Amino acid sequence: MVSKSKIQTIHQNTYPAISPTRPELSTKGKSALISGGASGIGAAITQSFAQSGITNLAILGRTEKSLLEKKTQVELISPATTVWIYVVDVANAKATLSAVQSFAASINGKIDILIANAGYMSSLNSVSDSDPEDWWLGFETTVRGNFNLLQAFHGFASQQATVIHISSSAIHLPYMEGYSSYRSSKLAAYKLFEYYHEENPSFTVVHIHPGLISGTAMTEKFGPSVEKFGLVYDDVTLSGDFTVWAASEEAQFLNGRLVWATWDANELKTMKDEIKADKARFTMGFFT
Repeated sequence: MVSKSKIQTIHQNTYPAISPTRPELSTKGKSALISGGASGIGAAITQSFAQSGITNLAILGRTEKSLLEKKTQVELISPATTVWIYVVDVANAKATLSAVQSFAASINGKIDILIANAGYMSSLNSVSDSDPEDWWLGFETTVRGNFNLLQAFHGFASQQATVIHISSSAIHLPYMEGYSSYRSSKLAAYKLFEYYHEENPSFTVVHIHPGLISGTAMTEKFGPSVEKFGLVYDDVTLSGDFTVWAASEEAQFLNGRLVWATWDANELKTMKDEIKADKARFTMGFFT
């Protein structure tokens, strides 16, 4: 999906600069926790971190079967990676805290990387026609769930931890019928992570729009909109690999920024000084 930023080079597939097998992007010796990491975009992110050689990996999700399958896949990709899985709904604060505590205790240390990926898209009805329980579930997962996750993570975060928030380009877009729950909850989540960034200056917090991805639970709902507007899907491997790059030292200059996985990493690096000098660049207030 093409963005309207000033980035000249846009990708729909992964490319060498963000390959998780690059030595510069190695996560060997580090620990990471990924919410919603067993399906869809989260599964691709999990796979990319496995390819980067992550030492300790915790995967949170709501379905034991998908978690077990992803654990097996990670262990095949990276036999040196130790994988923990937790059947957790992040909207449940006690269960989320228990999972994070268990992972931290298991690795006898701190968590270096948090990938906050869990989200929910309610049925695409008007505000007046929406089922209230389904509509609010978007906020329960995307806002309350991420709040719970950040609170649980905070006590076990390494001193210079990296937090990646999987956001959405939808928060920039004008009205589109049926998306009131999804877009408003995603916008609220962005602000939540914006505050967490400002409150924790030793951490790196990056928001990522992962691209327009097919084959996910959400695709079944927004697929007709993609066809209606003639949009093109991006490859999910791009989402995973870009996230690994965004969590690396190379991308620390993006701290506090919202970037698209489709944007060229090399081009972003050439803008490093410009971005660091302009505190509003690539934030919700100023996108270009």
